[in-house]
Amino acid sequence: MAKNTDAKRLRILEAAKKRFAHYGLAKTTMAEIAQDLSFSKALLYYYFPDKNSLYAAVLEMANEEVLQECAVIIREATDVMSALEDFLDVRLRIIKENYNIFEFPFSLRNDMPVDLENILPVLFEKQILQVRDLLEKGIVNGELKPIEDLDLTAKLLQISLLGMRVGVLKEYKNIFFPPSKEEFDYILTLQKKLGKIFIDGLRK
Repeated sequence: MAKNTDAKRLRILEAAKKRFAHYGLAKTTMAEIAQDLSFSKALLYYYFPDKNSLYAAVLEMANEEVLQECAVIIREATDVMSALEDFLDVRLRIIKENYNIFEFPFSLRNDMPVDLENILPVLFEKQILQVRDLLEKGIVNGELKPIEDLDLTAKLLQISLLGMRVGVLKEYKNIFFPPSKEEFDYILTLQKKLGKIFIDGLRK
């Protein structure tokens, strides 16, 4: 029974992810997702009490896709800088593929639903841990010198990389709106330059 329940939940998440990625949260209804699955709305509400809780679960699932692909990059890395660039490439690609999913929270500002408010710090911490893993791999490989406070260093790098987004939008006087897909490419370029400066400062 549990396996069947998990399978139905996963099907709902995958269908919702397609809808949210294509149409965004506002233009997607629970009825449309149920129709895509040939499920009743009651079944959807059994798993997710409202659309915001479903969206939060989809955002978490999309973030896990990023983490899983990046984990492979880190595990197989032989060069920390190349690994960081591949890491950033993967994140950008998946964000672009799921643009309306990842960028929606930035448009909410002070009107954040509780489900999202609760999940975003968890996702951020997972991202920091993965950056920590990348730096630790560089230390183990002998590329980077030992770092006294690895957790804090990983957090600083992650915050700095995210700061590229704010910096670019501020340049365009568009700080409260999501970047365009083209602006993401510029953000990636800046992230890679910042990453190189950061990593070079940690080399032996």
